[in-house]
Amino acid sequence: MIRKTLFWGVLTLIGLAVAAPALVGFYLEREFDDMVARLARPGLTQVTHAHFERGWFSSHATIRVELAAPICGAPPCVGTTLDTTVYHGPLPFGAPPENSEGFEPGLGVGVTRIDAASLWPRHVFEPSLAPLRVITRVGFDGLARSHLHFDGRALDIARDRVVAHIETAPISADARIPLAGGPIALDMASPQFEIVGADGGQLAWRELEARLGAAGEGGSLRAHSLRIADGLGQSALLQSLAWQWQMLPSAPARISARVDGRIARAVINNNAYGPLWVEAETADLDIRAWRALFAQLGLLRDIETGKLDDSARATLYSETLPALLAGAPRIDVPRLQLTTPQGDVRLKLHIQAPQTMHEARLLADVVSQLDMNFEARLPADLARDLTVQVMLASGRSPYAIEERDIDQALAELVQQNLIESVDDGAAYRLRLTIEAGRLTLNGRNQIGWKAMIDQFEAARERL
Repeated sequence: MIRKTLFWGVLTLIGLAVAAPALVGFYLEREFDDMVARLARPGLTQVTHAHFERGWFSSHATIRVELAAPICGAPPCVGTTLDTTVYHGPLPFGAPPENSEGFEPGLGVGVTRIDAASLWPRHVFEPSLAPLRVITRVGFDGLARSHLHFDGRALDIARDRVVAHIETAPISADARIPLAGGPIALDMASPQFEIVGADGGQLAWRELEARLGAAGEGGSLRAHSLRIADGLGQSALLQSLAWQWQMLPSAPARISARVDGRIARAVINNNAYGPLWVEAETADLDIRAWRALFAQLGLLRDIETGKLDDSARATLYSETLPALLAGAPRIDVPRLQLTTPQGDVRLKLHIQAPQTMHEARLLADVVSQLDMNFEARLPADLARDLTVQVMLASGRSPYAIEERDIDQALAELVQQNLIESVDDGAAYRLRLTIEAGRLTLNGRNQIGWKAMIDQFEAARERL
């Protein structure tokens, strides 16, 4: 009796071991369409090809992901192919072992090869860029855990000639993907990266760490340093960056978020600034209209001549901005503070848009429909520097500008209530408020936008 029980028990286990991988294959095939849908992000990425071939002990999936409009202006769009072999569990025989994981039962193990070189189809890498290899383990808890490791190396990028050189330390990334839906969490670490262009441009960072889709569907970005140079003498070095953001509840197709950031020190063209503190919150911004705004801004000036396009500007004021501000979105910047050698620069901003925007023709038509509070504070020495720059832009000789000229110009701006002198003359402030269509500048009512702008224009000409 015991032998017969053991026999049937062993036979049952064998049957389960043979049948279970096929059941896992059916499960993965059912979830495939959902995974493909999550890779398609409107306005960012599109899936142009998806195929799943189910087997008994393993399955094969191929997905082609490309950039979507408006990022991709016209086909063919830049993209890459994800080629995945999935080894079915609960005992995924044939799957490559991971040193850190060892043997681990699960619903399956996927090995994905990503053709990274196809992201730059017009460039050649030397040595050639091998496909990236991602190992994904699907656990019984319904989570897929992926790991990517890119060995450190030096690469040349060529297009007819060498255009850039890359040196990078090993890069690693880990993702946690809930199969039943929910935010995808991504951790990425890049200890050292540098790309130097043949013409002198440079982008480099040290100890970069990024987290996306963390608690509250937010994320963070930290780096010890970030260096940018254009090869023409303009450069910026940012040190000790720490930025984090959190997604907030919002209506469909709209975005609400809170952002907090800090940069300990910034050296821009040999001038040192910092720290920089930023706190901001947005509510119910239309994602599609926000992308349309950036696209329209790129059309404002001719690429070759730099001349302002009047028709593009008219479209911006009459269509793009009203569409962005419709639906009562809100923008709050309670704190933006930058320490400069002359003192602290501080800025506050609150914008509340109406539910429906009326027809607009000029920028003033758009802004006058908002409820807005804007306040900026500049240290006196920085205000003096800016005054000198305005004088130089007006055609005055630097040798003809004396200290008394600067004092007189600032005193005139204060007298005309265009700016305020605060902190016993240690700083200057500008306050602009719009409430129910009423415009006030530094606490005084204004007749309208044109009158106020004419005052600033006349003051600029007198400088």
